[in-house]
Amino acid sequence: MKILIIGSEGFIGNKCVTYFLNKGFKVTGCDLQDYQIKNYNYYKIDVENPSYDKVFNNNLYDLCINASGNGHIQKSIDQPTFDFKANCLDVLNILENIRIHSPHCKYLHLSSAAVYGNVKHLPINEESILQPISPYGWHKLISEKICEEYVNLYQLKIAILRPFSVFGPQLRKQIFWDLYQKIKKEPSKIEVYGTGLESRDFIYIDDLILIIDLIFSKSEMEGQIYNAANGKEILIKDAVKYFVSEFSPKTEVSFSNHQLVGSPINWLADISKIKQLGYQPKNNFSSNLQTLASWMKNLI
Repeated sequence: MKILIIGSEGFIGNKCVTYFLNKGFKVTGCDLQDYQIKNYNYYKIDVENPSYDKVFNNNLYDLCINASGNGHIQKSIDQPTFDFKANCLDVLNILENIRIHSPHCKYLHLSSAAVYGNVKHLPINEESILQPISPYGWHKLISEKICEEYVNLYQLKIAILRPFSVFGPQLRKQIFWDLYQKIKKEPSKIEVYGTGLESRDFIYIDDLILIIDLIFSKSEMEGQIYNAANGKEILIKDAVKYFVSEFSPKTEVSFSNHQLVGSPINWLADISKIKQLGYQPKNNFSSNLQTLASWMKNLI
């Protein structure tokens, strides 16, 4: 089985590389980083002129995961044009190459729960109203529409995944990484954005990879959309408490009562659709935070 992982050097993409290599797949990766010696085929993509011709020419793939694009909400707010190119135009470029060179290739698109924005009712299912509150969320929604175009007009085999709050070792952004940076700077006390009553549906990286494999194995891939989460709402104040107690139990925590622009207030996913494919969360939130904290301690 030949699999192409776009964004292979990023947090999710690199985990996919390791997972599918261990399953015996023939893996090809591509990303923006310079070439290094790897145990899989690798293509560097030019950030200024992202072309996938060399990736697809004379290469037929069975599966393709797109884990690329800009993943920083604040950067999307500051540089919306950059975000549009990374999260929309790049998707069009990839799908056009699949249509021309590898039309039987199954394509899994990693969108984001950011397409939901601030919903009025929880839990959030795949049919919930889409109200993005950041350029990142809007562009992820546009990228989904591009996928829908290629399903309906060109009959490509595509599924869309909407991950909620993914975390785990190697992720150097978002809440736990920010907490780690603050504790390093001032171990006695830190301040966190918001009130602490905001909530997220966290999913550990290993569970996300299992969902990706499950979709390739079980989904009809005719434009289906799946939430990727654990179906548990965790208050930010509790998540912060758990993490700080593992990493630096003497640190005092306060909340600023100021919301981050583009950040949703409450998230809880309905994961019944992915469960119908056989998904069962295997990872415990508190034990995963212990693993994450241990990784960060080794960075010091």
